[in-house]
Amino acid sequence: MRSKWIECMVQIVLIFIFIVITANIGTLVCLTGIGHAQLQASNAGETAGQKVSFLTDDGVLIVGTYYSLSSSHQTSPKAVILLHMLGRNRDDWDTFASTLSNRSNGFAVLTIDLRGHGESINKEGKTISFQSFTSADFNKMVLDVKAAKDFLVTQKNILPNNIAIVGASIGANIGLKYAASDPSINEVVLLSPGLDYRGVTTSDSIKQYTNPIYIATAGRDPIAGNDPQTLCNIVNCGNHLMVYQDSNSHGTDMFSDSSLNPPLDNLIISWLARGS
Repeated sequence: MRSKWIECMVQIVLIFIFIVITANIGTLVCLTGIGHAQLQASNAGETAGQKVSFLTDDGVLIVGTYYSLSSSHQTSPKAVILLHMLGRNRDDWDTFASTLSNRSNGFAVLTIDLRGHGESINKEGKTISFQSFTSADFNKMVLDVKAAKDFLVTQKNILPNNIAIVGASIGANIGLKYAASDPSINEVVLLSPGLDYRGVTTSDSIKQYTNPIYIATAGRDPIAGNDPQTLCNIVNCGNHLMVYQDSNSHGTDMFSDSSLNPPLDNLIISWLARGS
């Protein structure tokens, strides 16, 4: 009888020990998991942008991604607005925007969906699409850039006269057109600009814009053709024109063209850094 009682007590003790050990392991796993999740979030926040939105003067809700400066080595960093191509969206710039805003380069960056593209499809409660735009509608995209600049100057340490614009294809035309009307934009980089994209013309704008300008294009670009060279000739841009002679890539597609030498991202960063 006594031996059975002892056997029963041993079983109870073993069960108790098992419960305690299991609970401690579970707690350890949970704590480890929490720590890992926090670390991932911290690392992601280091390079990921923040979704933002703001209204244009004519009531279009513009959606963008803001990459704040990830390093404190500059008190007033240069800010860069990135404008995408026709039928595309701000996601085209994700990799380049992250690179621009990392610790090594130190730019504040804002990418936006131009009206009628991506998430920027709401105007005063109505849905809009670039596919139904007239030339007048495309030209109103300069208001998107104005709203982007107005947003930037509300951010910590961003100065209104230390903002650049980089645009691709119709985004280049829109960026140049806006910069021609706002002398505080201190430089522009145009990727595959055209003389006329959907009614947004550039020959007058490039004459009106007086700050530094850089143009990059592919020598075999079937869309831009010789337009970038023509624009360069209008203002005698000289060595501020890069023509990748053997490439047929257009706009932001040049970022993924491994044949380009130097790579387009390095070229743009070097140009922006010289005046920052």
